[in-house]
Amino acid sequence: MELAVFGATGDTGRELTAQAGNRGHDIRALTRSPASFSTGSAITIIQGNVLDPEAVSATVEGVDAVCCLLGRTQNNPDDIVSRGTAHIVTAMERHCVERLVVLTSMGLGGSMCTVPWYVRLANATVLADLMADKARQEEQVMQSELDWTIVRPGGLTDEPRTGEYVHGVDVDVNAGPIPRADVAEFLLWVLENEQYVHEAPSLTTERDIDIPFLWDQATGVVQRLAGR
Repeated sequence: MELAVFGATGDTGRELTAQAGNRGHDIRALTRSPASFSTGSAITIIQGNVLDPEAVSATVEGVDAVCCLLGRTQNNPDDIVSRGTAHIVTAMERHCVERLVVLTSMGLGGSMCTVPWYVRLANATVLADLMADKARQEEQVMQSELDWTIVRPGGLTDEPRTGEYVHGVDVDVNAGPIPRADVAEFLLWVLENEQYVHEAPSLTTERDIDIPFLWDQATGVVQRLAGR
């Protein structure tokens, strides 16, 4: 499969491209800083910004599917996620690429009740702008005519892949910690097996939420607010 990846230089994006390459997929990654990304034989780097419709179009043209892992980054507007996603959707429709998998987060849409109270508080206050941007992103995707899947993970960690996670549209779970490597594995499984088309599954684990995890999540909030 030839896969276009947006957000490939982020922590989860790097994990996704590495796993995709190991599974024999060809990757096209759009990035503003090609030098910051370790290239490989399975990766084609396209220099550009997701806010540039022509760069997005060049990345999408001719691929089999698109994976969008956009997040707030430095030196970009606060609505980078929704604006970039709008360009991706337009480019996919232009080039007749139908399959789109998007990574957002638990706490959006029907998954709002699955996150702890302190996450709901953060989403309604310090992260309100970011979550509103992600909500607009989800709305754009759902209103498109693409074969989309929106994946909403729990709290992301840098731990090794475990293969032990739960997922579903109506699962009764909390937003527990989940390694980015497991998220990447799940995204590829969704793509390879045409799972959850026109659905927004939650993805998490049944692990307990401990103090180190809470500290990591709080640090992540500070970084996102700083646009890192």
